[in-house]
Amino acid sequence: MNILKGLLLIVFITPFAFAEALSTVDKNKIISHFNAYVDKGNIPNVSILIKKDNKEIFRHAYGYADIDSKTKVNKNTIYRIYSMSKPITGVAIMQLLENAKLHLNDNVSKYIPAFKDTKVLNTEYKDFTVKPKREITIRDLLTHTSGLTYSWAGEGPVQHFYRKYNIRPYFFGSIDSEITKFPGDTCAFANAAALAPILHEPGEKWSYGINMDILGCVVEVISGLTFENYLQKYIFDPLNMTSTGFSVDSSEKKSFTTLYTSGAFSRDGEIVGPKGLNPRDLMFSKELRSIDLFDKSPYLSQSKLFDGGSGLVSNIDDYSKFSEMLLNDGELNGVRILSKASIDLMSRNHLGIIDQTGFFDLDGLGFGLTVGVVEDAGLAGLIGSDGEFFWGGAASTVFWVDPKKKITAVLMTQYMPSDKYPLREDLRALLYSGITN
Repeated sequence: MNILKGLLLIVFITPFAFAEALSTVDKNKIISHFNAYVDKGNIPNVSILIKKDNKEIFRHAYGYADIDSKTKVNKNTIYRIYSMSKPITGVAIMQLLENAKLHLNDNVSKYIPAFKDTKVLNTEYKDFTVKPKREITIRDLLTHTSGLTYSWAGEGPVQHFYRKYNIRPYFFGSIDSEITKFPGDTCAFANAAALAPILHEPGEKWSYGINMDILGCVVEVISGLTFENYLQKYIFDPLNMTSTGFSVDSSEKKSFTTLYTSGAFSRDGEIVGPKGLNPRDLMFSKELRSIDLFDKSPYLSQSKLFDGGSGLVSNIDDYSKFSEMLLNDGELNGVRILSKASIDLMSRNHLGIIDQTGFFDLDGLGFGLTVGVVEDAGLAGLIGSDGEFFWGGAASTVFWVDPKKKITAVLMTQYMPSDKYPLREDLRALLYSGITN
């Protein structure tokens, strides 16, 4: 009888045990789909790493890290991850939170006094500023509800202020453009940003902006370390993320990518293209062109500004380790980075009923502490699971963590803008259809 029960368990359980792996057919479907993007010249390369239950179920790398030199991508290739820096900054803040070094409802001015005097645009007369109803809090920064913005995110008076005073935390377009990164250090940048007006009352709307860059200064003030050294000591070293940082190590220079775009791509009010070229000549251009060369990039040298919103480079295995730690309730390979309580708080929706215009314009999504959250995959029209959390970067990178199906997924490439091709949606559809077959 016991033998019979055992056989029945094998018969009924085994199909389900294997149902959430990827067959060779499904793997080839993903490979051929993304290889086509590269072969058509839409993107320079693609790297994908997917794990389930902390075990690799799919890995693929194809294309060129640099097209001119025909340098192929591989697992060691280093990418600009831009806004995928934000969740790493979020983890640093959560570490301080769970050690009672700060609180979500603390005013930012407690750590950066200049924010005590930050003004908000008058709702009726946009050229005038007034004192906000309340100060910006740590939670406002973590959720992009502070009213801070980016210099490229519009043509209003706040964006023009940012451009005038070079309140730009990121390296961008070093070949094609004269856009330069703010020259000071992390806290000098935060103090400069505090002088600019904010778009709206704190907590009133979701507005994407330089929030995590300000949080880098908060970490420095509390810890007494530079933000770079804090991340290295408390996140990168414990997780063995050896290729992640604010610059490319000289020993890994040959693994760095070139950044590409096509068409009349613009940022910060400028068309990103070769100097002297008529922008109309770029309007329908489909050819990839480099805008930051792997061997001449500013990421090869060190900056004093450690920008927690957009400044990190990484490779696919490093970021997969970070993702696995989040999936595992804050722990990886016996090393605890965060508590389960912190992960739970970080990955739940904090927006409530505030105006979410501009945040994907999709129902069913929320925003946690530096990460997007899928509250209802059906309403959002996403193939996936309720409870997933995710984020992406400006060069078309993306990651997500699916606690329900125990999946982590990371996709890397180096193409701007990130909304030109539906790479992220395609990977979701192909992955989840595959593991449920």
